[in-house]
Amino acid sequence: MTHAKNIFTYMLALFSMLAMTGCSFEDDNADCQGNGEGEKMQVELRLTASANSLTRSYSTSDGVTRASWVDTNAALEGEMMHNCFVVIVQDGKIQSIVQRDFTEEVDQTEIKAKVNLGSTTFYSFANIQPSEIGLASINSFPADLPTGFDDKYYQVNGNTTTLDVKGIPMSNKQTVNITDKKQSVDLEVIRMMAKVELNFTNDTGYDLSIKSVKLTDITDNAPNNVSLLPMKDASGNVVPNINASATYKDYEVMIGGMSGTKVANGSKLQTTFYVNESVARNPKYFVLSINTDKGTVTQRIAMTEWSKIARNDYLVIPVKLVDYRIELEPQVFTGIGVIPELNYDGDRITATFKSYGEFHLKLHVYKRSDNTELTNWTFKSIRTLEADPAGGEGTSIYDEEPYFEKRTKTFEGYISPRKGYAIHEINVQIDGVGYVIPYRLQIIKD
Repeated sequence: MTHAKNIFTYMLALFSMLAMTGCSFEDDNADCQGNGEGEKMQVELRLTASANSLTRSYSTSDGVTRASWVDTNAALEGEMMHNCFVVIVQDGKIQSIVQRDFTEEVDQTEIKAKVNLGSTTFYSFANIQPSEIGLASINSFPADLPTGFDDKYYQVNGNTTTLDVKGIPMSNKQTVNITDKKQSVDLEVIRMMAKVELNFTNDTGYDLSIKSVKLTDITDNAPNNVSLLPMKDASGNVVPNINASATYKDYEVMIGGMSGTKVANGSKLQTTFYVNESVARNPKYFVLSINTDKGTVTQRIAMTEWSKIARNDYLVIPVKLVDYRIELEPQVFTGIGVIPELNYDGDRITATFKSYGEFHLKLHVYKRSDNTELTNWTFKSIRTLEADPAGGEGTSIYDEEPYFEKRTKTFEGYISPRKGYAIHEINVQIDGVGYVIPYRLQIIKD
């Protein structure tokens, strides 16, 4: 009896000790949580493909919208994770690398890892192999993090209409303090390219075929074109981090083969493609050209907020095709007046002044289909989207900001001796058309 009681007491004490020191995970081989620095505990890493690098969304007057890249928007094969791995770093040393492959792509996963208590940096990757970023030879731990790892560049072939079978490469870096109470860590991987969705509406009054679209100043697909890891601004938004030696050009996407895709008057068409993160250079915002069987229509889509395309951006752009275009005519007059050099690239208008003084630019509106000039239109507004130098009259390129003289239908202003540029939005309304048509004008002072 006494012997049995002693065994019962021993077992009860043992169970009590296990209850006090046991781990909260079901893994039989897990290390139990510690109480001080240098002690390991098992942590669950919850890895998710990032919804979007921007937390904000907006629509401009000409229809540009940034939206979240959530599951409903990442519905195509290759937009989620085919595989992933996490590099766990403490005190500058790699403590372990945990990996996972999937039979079909997923948007999130959980991985258990043994981690020392204390500040820990997690480098997370998806659809990338360790051998691609210089980690293939690391098979014992702790190990040195390769020199310059945080500043490493990577080849992203983001300018495409179809994704690689291995999926969009993703990456991120996050630092977390592991405590004896933190048993799970939320990590995310950020796609290393952006997605563009164009939603066309044919409001020209006639049928047409869209043959191609072209977006200006897009970073080329090339070795080491963008950074391996994302870069964020002070607000936590992801911003482009492009190799200074990377090249760029207009990126063209064909739609529907040689004949294009027919869009009847009043009908809609949607097309989607991907691009590398990029920065607009000339002009200082992106321009979208639409090539149709009726000629090239350049839509001045982007405003000042869209001078950059960051990785993981999802850009939804409504494009209304209209049968109107704008031209500017320099007015010649005596005295100190100056005349600019005008350059038209589709509807992209650039006026370059070599000298300073008063200027007049007469506004004309034409119908594209028959090139007739219209008189049944109203000037609605002009506003400055961007200026360098900034600050308005007396500090910008103007000694007198341009304004519209309704009687003569001219823009009048006074160019200063200061070099720089200004980007303006001109809004006109055609009688009988229920919307304002925006155009962009870039004025340069050389």
